Amino acid sequence: MRKFYLMLLPGLFSAMALSAQITIDGSDIPPFGAVLSFGVDTIVPGLAPGPAGGGQSWDFSGLSTHTAFQNTVVDPAETPFGDEFTDADFSLLGTDGFYSFAQLTNDALLILGGSFPVPGGTSLTVRFDAPQQLIPAPATFGSSFERDFGFYRKLDGDVAPSFNVDSIEVRRTGTQSAEIDAWGEVALPSGTYEALRQRIETITIDSISVLFFGLWIDLDPMVDTTVAYEWWAKDGRSRVLSLEYDGSGNPLSAVHLSGYSTSMTPPVAAFSYELLENGEVQFTDESEFEPVGWLWDFGDGANSLEQNPSHTYAASGVYEVCLTVANGAGQDEICQNVDVVVSSDEEAAAAGVRAFPSPFTSTLAVELGALAGRPVRVLLFNSLGQPVKQERVASAPPQLRLPAAGLRPGIYRLVVETGGERVKVVSVVKL
Repeated sequence: MRKFYLMLLPGLFSAMALSAQITIDGSDIPPFGAVLSFGVDTIVPGLAPGPAGGGQSWDFSGLSTHTAFQNTVVDPAETPFGDEFTDADFSLLGTDGFYSFAQLTNDALLILGGSFPVPGGTSLTVRFDAPQQLIPAPATFGSSFERDFGFYRKLDGDVAPSFNVDSIEVRRTGTQSAEIDAWGEVALPSGTYEALRQRIETITIDSISVLFFGLWIDLDPMVDTTVAYEWWAKDGRSRVLSLEYDGSGNPLSAVHLSGYSTSMTPPVAAFSYELLENGEVQFTDESEFEPVGWLWDFGDGANSLEQNPSHTYAASGVYEVCLTVANGAGQDEICQNVDVVVSSDEEAAAAGVRAFPSPFTSTLAVELGALAGRPVRVLLFNSLGQPVKQERVASAPPQLRLPAAGLRPGIYRLVVETGGERVKVVSVVKL
């Protein structure tokens, strides 16, 4: 029996180590220069946060990226507003030029305030009278907090010209109630992370007063309640996922970490692709030096902000696909031609369509193959893109003959359509 227990214990301890909860503390703050890239999925009907408790496994790997943004970690002293936040330990510079300033205390990670650009080329700085808390520090399963926060700011009317007022007073008060209610593994499109989950309910009241022709007018206060489920990871990744719900429990958005880089070297773009069925292509990022942002141009008017997207083309052809990648040190672009074949019924039927002879002199024959018996329209365009001949038949014969009378010598483009869809395009030469 003792031998059996000795054999069992290593495996048991190994399993416990793989699923053990984590503790997040000050050592997990991302270093200066780190760039964190986030994707925002704005179409999340029915998205549920999953159960609470220990040893959970959450799968959000199917989240999409409809918009994206980046945060760069910077030294507050090196920002234009460092003198107003001398007690900040680090700052985040957002894609939109917004600076936020944070402080790590003995028991909390706090937001002190921020500065953002306003019309006229200036910036507006707001500092919390009572800071807003992000997470306990250190944070572990069962940690919780309740906190009031708020700020007051008086603004010149020029800051908001659409109000057409002399001055504006803005006051926000809020309360937070938070608990780290779960731990486990969370799967995202960018990878899988060991994480703590924090449920945080926030109630805010925004009060605005405006000075109009010497008279202060109080606008109706705006009250908002949100509930967010946040997954926090170690090693500088911070908040890797946030699901936000309104006060009625309706999902609003999902913000997920899509990239993390501490590289001081600009990325080198590279990608590979795999042709799947029915015009679908799977693209894979192969770039070097830790890019955190991706922009794909698929060559047909569509694009994606995901790292490894798939895309379905509507028609066969050669498409120039371009990938632009970026990190905190720079960006790079690479383009490749991708030959796509769409195996639709119409294109399969059009596989036997051909025009002959080419060059032609008096008559151009168009062999319709499997399109025979179907409604078909055949058009001939000159080199300027102008239609010069057209034949429309309700039930196509095996072969159509287009007389060349009136056609000048040159290169022409023959287009065959059926069911309102263009299924064949060939070039022919008239002598």
